[in-house]
Amino acid sequence: MSYDGLVTKAITFEIKKLLLGGKIQKISQPSKNDIVLNIYSVGKSYKLLLSANNNEARVHITEKKYENPISPPNFCMVLRKYLNQSKIVDIEQYKMDRVIIFHISSVDEMGFDISNKLIVEIMGKYSNIILTDENYKIIDSIKRVNFKMSSVREILPGLEYKFIESNKINILESDFSLDILKLDKNIADNQNPEKLLYENYLGFSPTIAKELIYKSNIDPRINWGLVSEDEKQLLNDNLYELRNSLINNTYSPVLYKNSRNYKEFYSFDLSGLGFEKILCKSMSNAIENFYESNKSNDRLRQIKNNLLRKINSQIKLVNKKIDILNKNLNKEKNMDSIRMKGDLLAANVNKLNKGYKEIILKDFYNNNKDIKISLDSRKNPWENVDSYYKRYKKIKNSIDFAKDDLPKQKDLLEYLNQVCDFVERSESISDLDEIKEELIENKIIKNTSRNKKKTKAKSKPMQFKTVDNSNIYVGKNSRQNDYITLKLANKNDYFFHVRNAPGSHVILKTNLLNENDIKIASYLAASNSSQAKSNKVDVDYTEKKNVNKAKGAKLGMVYYENFKTITVNMDENPKNLYEKIK
Repeated sequence: MSYDGLVTKAITFEIKKLLLGGKIQKISQPSKNDIVLNIYSVGKSYKLLLSANNNEARVHITEKKYENPISPPNFCMVLRKYLNQSKIVDIEQYKMDRVIIFHISSVDEMGFDISNKLIVEIMGKYSNIILTDENYKIIDSIKRVNFKMSSVREILPGLEYKFIESNKINILESDFSLDILKLDKNIADNQNPEKLLYENYLGFSPTIAKELIYKSNIDPRINWGLVSEDEKQLLNDNLYELRNSLINNTYSPVLYKNSRNYKEFYSFDLSGLGFEKILCKSMSNAIENFYESNKSNDRLRQIKNNLLRKINSQIKLVNKKIDILNKNLNKEKNMDSIRMKGDLLAANVNKLNKGYKEIILKDFYNNNKDIKISLDSRKNPWENVDSYYKRYKKIKNSIDFAKDDLPKQKDLLEYLNQVCDFVERSESISDLDEIKEELIENKIIKNTSRNKKKTKAKSKPMQFKTVDNSNIYVGKNSRQNDYITLKLANKNDYFFHVRNAPGSHVILKTNLLNENDIKIASYLAASNSSQAKSNKVDVDYTEKKNVNKAKGAKLGMVYYENFKTITVNMDENPKNLYEKIK
């Protein structure tokens, strides 16, 4: 994300066109560091968001509906007192910095004109919204800052507001002359070309620096001393081209995304990012879509990580249980030996005396060979005999329990790994909510929510249509796996599943099995599994009639027989052979 000086200039230009001369009709503070101004301008109402959030500081027109607290915060009340029903007479950016100044005019109770300034600083964790009078005397701020919090400057009511000055070069100055070629003689050979740009020019971020380097055909890995004269000239030309675009306010707001998320927004088309480009109708639109999308993704990630943490905790516990059960099973080979020693002691109890630490007896189980048996000197003969029988019984009980419980724990482990895979592959909060509900029902995790109601509507499995008009269904969770395999599928439909690994059930409904459908269904089974990132994935498939569910098995847990296996090359997506229906 780059809300740098260039983006700030673009958004300033945009909102100035829309809001200049507008009247502030309503002021709200929906959260600790956010202000929303309702502004009526040229026959239309706008909502302007001013945010001083540490990681989301920004200014833009918003279409989002914000919920306001019942009692407005103090800063909101101050803004209402000074700015309500006032007029925006100018909007400007301070130099090329991430600072926007709103010049606001109003009339006091006596009918006199008064002027105020609302200053928004977009500076990461140092972001702020500050109200001053016309002489820059601070009235109040959304974040009050004293010298204990910052050694640079205080921001407190009654103090003079001071801009944070920079020695960096403002390329928009009318007498601008310190271009790349002029700077060249003072640039060290070991200087990084990208750093050269954002460390010397005001408002430049690494994002625009990378773009200029890319457009100038300069290898970003080399130092300045290895940049050719032609490359320096091209970089200088690109710098002036950018300057002209800024002077003429010719912007092209763009969002950049990968397969899942918005990765960047900017005021110019960036050719060097390598992401999908989405042109936006306005800078505000680009900024809002970026932050709202990533806020949703952040929430998705938060819920996902929380679930994974709980599931992995259970997996750790189950693995520990399995380890203990296996250790108990390993005691079986010594179990009979302990019982036989008890038998030998019982048969020779008359030879035992209290105080003995051991005794050598004839082992009638082993051709009367001598055997040494340890004793507890504190116990009498029959107590020593009973001790061996009790040890035998304890070990036998633990072995019997292990034999019964071990398959259950292994099944639970398989189920947990399956759910873990579904969580990691989930792409929506609603999908995660269903998985969470399933885990609560299975008492894997506790329900910490006060709302005990279940999810109203269950999501549907993914559905695909092949070029041969076959339908393919893919489960997104364990419940859906159960549904498509045990209820939706007919006995002659085909079941696909990644071999020996967690993954979605895939059901192919077709009248006549063909190579294309097998290829598609196998790929979908592989790509919707824990093995999706592998180069090659083995996928089993068989008729549904060969798929069964064990009694008491958890959701999505089945076994199958009479199957064939196909190896899927994950670089060969047969996307031209199928389409997603829903």
